[in-house]
Amino acid sequence: MDCRVCVRRRIRCDRTTPSCLKCMKRSIECPGYGRNLRWANAVAVRGRFKGLQYPKDASQDVVPADGLSVPSKSSWAEAAAKIAKMAAEAPNASEIEHLVSYYSRRIAGNMVWVDSPLNPYRRLVVPKARSSPIILLAILAVSAEHMGPTQPSIVAFAPKARDVVVLRITQELSRITERVGCEEPREILDLETAEWILAAMLILSNYECIGDTSTAWCSHRLGARLLVNGFSDSSAESSELFRFLRGQFSIHDVLASTTTCLYLGIDDVVLPRHGDPEALLSEYMKLIHQVTLYITDIGTAAHRVPTPAALRIQFEKTRGLTLMSAATSAALGDESTRLNFIHLVDVHHIAALLYAYQCVYNFTPADAEMFLTMQELFEKLENCACNDALIQHLTWPVFIAGTECHGCEEKQHLVLKWYGDIIKKTGFRNYEVVISFLKELWKNKPGCWLENAKAWERDGKPLLAV
Repeated sequence: MDCRVCVRRRIRCDRTTPSCLKCMKRSIECPGYGRNLRWANAVAVRGRFKGLQYPKDASQDVVPADGLSVPSKSSWAEAAAKIAKMAAEAPNASEIEHLVSYYSRRIAGNMVWVDSPLNPYRRLVVPKARSSPIILLAILAVSAEHMGPTQPSIVAFAPKARDVVVLRITQELSRITERVGCEEPREILDLETAEWILAAMLILSNYECIGDTSTAWCSHRLGARLLVNGFSDSSAESSELFRFLRGQFSIHDVLASTTTCLYLGIDDVVLPRHGDPEALLSEYMKLIHQVTLYITDIGTAAHRVPTPAALRIQFEKTRGLTLMSAATSAALGDESTRLNFIHLVDVHHIAALLYAYQCVYNFTPADAEMFLTMQELFEKLENCACNDALIQHLTWPVFIAGTECHGCEEKQHLVLKWYGDIIKKTGFRNYEVVISFLKELWKNKPGCWLENAKAWERDGKPLLAV
């Protein structure tokens, strides 16, 4: 049954829970989907009993002493009371409602490959914030930071909320890392705790990857790996929220491992699993991680590294499997969304192939395959960068393109422009660190960028192009 607002507006309702997405976009309070009952101050609205009053207990008439009506308790009042004890200058219930609504409307859509009414951040994570103060604080921190340019009065709360969340995540994950080899993570933490840790980490991912805090996020990655791998193949598999968060974390872990591999290692990287919600590029994430493993095999087990032609065939198979699997996804409901997804697949396909040519085979632009792949990547990026639905997902492909811009100011200008557009769309400055890395790389002699990334990691500046 459609919500009453959509029925009145004579439009198709998307029936998203807990509230209709079309109502949310227009900042209208969605009345829900239940039967539309009409209550009148009479026993009947027609017939012979029309107008007759129903019996009323006088004890129900409660009039406040000051003569004012009693306001209904805000749905966020209880949550506001909890976070007020955890963070100074916490927002009140109405401000919380505004910030959470802003997150649902403006930020949640950027967190998944393809936004839709079924977006699990809106459908699963946001409702969880009512009962989880840490998830709520993470949402408030990100929303307040994102709204900073337009509402400076609210941005001061963002770092306070973030610090509380980071501290709690650190405390819980340290309980796991301190007992590695002694106890399984699921023997230390319950599933609900595991879910709020992962949800808060992912919500804060853009905010926590800025400057010095990127080191903290990398340490959280290690704990989260243990957490996810420890809970997988357990009763947690029945939780849609856990499987969704695992798939989302795997994207961050796989792509971050391409630029940070010294201290965390790459053997226990979390990989997406078949059936994880919204894991539309799961096959590509697995193949990109396999390429990262090939890089370490070059010096120790070169016989396991396939030829460039064999790897290229692997990529073609992965592209086909990805598009075939996505064909049944409810998120790809219209032609425009399907075309956007094809562009998204293509740009990651070419960027990952270029990553392999660079770091596994040490190709240079003088090699024909390398040159043609690089040209194709820039062509695809130019096409995707002007698409508002795709720009926020181009961070890693643009980085790979940026590593091949030595001596070409035109391409360097394009890369800087694309990152500027990404920052403008996402509202976060963490990619300025990536820009600094690329500018430094362009000043040096041409060579594999991976050594520069390792040098940054040794200096305590892990590079996160995620």
